[in-house]
Amino acid sequence: MSKVGFIGVGTMGCPMAVNILSKGHNLNFYDPFINENNKNKLEKLGGSYSSTITNLLEDRDFVITMLPNGNNVKDVCLGDDGLLKQGKKDFIYIDMSTILPADSISINKSFESHNILMFDAPVARLVNNAIDGTLLILVGGNEDKFNDIKPLLETMGSDVVYCGKSGSGSKMKIINNYMSIVSNIVTAETLSLVEKSGIDLKLAINLLTTTAAGKGHLNVSYPIKVLNNDVSPGFKNTLALKDLRLALEQGSLDGINLNTGKSALNLYEEADKTKYKDLDWTSMFNFVKEVNNIT
Repeated sequence: MSKVGFIGVGTMGCPMAVNILSKGHNLNFYDPFINENNKNKLEKLGGSYSSTITNLLEDRDFVITMLPNGNNVKDVCLGDDGLLKQGKKDFIYIDMSTILPADSISINKSFESHNILMFDAPVARLVNNAIDGTLLILVGGNEDKFNDIKPLLETMGSDVVYCGKSGSGSKMKIINNYMSIVSNIVTAETLSLVEKSGIDLKLAINLLTTTAAGKGHLNVSYPIKVLNNDVSPGFKNTLALKDLRLALEQGSLDGINLNTGKSALNLYEEADKTKYKDLDWTSMFNFVKEVNNIT
């Protein structure tokens, strides 16, 4: 049984703390924005509320933070009454918040200077996954010490993945969210185009989920083409550009502003002036890397 201090028991943090308690660990908790309902829930399950970080840190083996943003994490770690201003140094710190990777790395350096081991371990998936303990947890930090925290993280997640050195968990979380969040707008625009075009929505969804549109390029086109070092034309970029222009024209006729499509148009038009014009559409991965000087 580990002694855990948990800071930040909000929408995600509370069910995560509940799962730690349910696995038999001793848990103290603190929250600068404490919700009384969450406080009462955790206390009924055996958790002990701490009114200060000083009280929370006493005799803890691990301290976990799950806070809204990077400034909150900095305050809790580096502030006048923060974790690093306490006398106790023999604990492992795990930040599970989603913050800028540069902040994770900077905070880690501060902990290193006090000989305190820190991991960044942000979570992916949704609130229901926090409730049933099936989060995806992405971990950055000391690989040799990863197994020291893995059993604790497994009380909250079904998939605990070591991603690399300090900041790597935060980087992987941001990468995942970028793709998901941008794809969300593409999906919303696409389905708006479906409805405005008078196509049955259920029919369109059933069809879209059989192609790269719905299955996703990482599942369908990229593995067999560009990631396999094959950019020979299956579907040429110049044809993709033509079809994208048709979609944007249709959107314009229907009165729908397809903003993500317009952003993509700029890149396809740039590629159409180069050797990429007649290469496979997955070669846009190489084009984007070239434009951004990624070797």
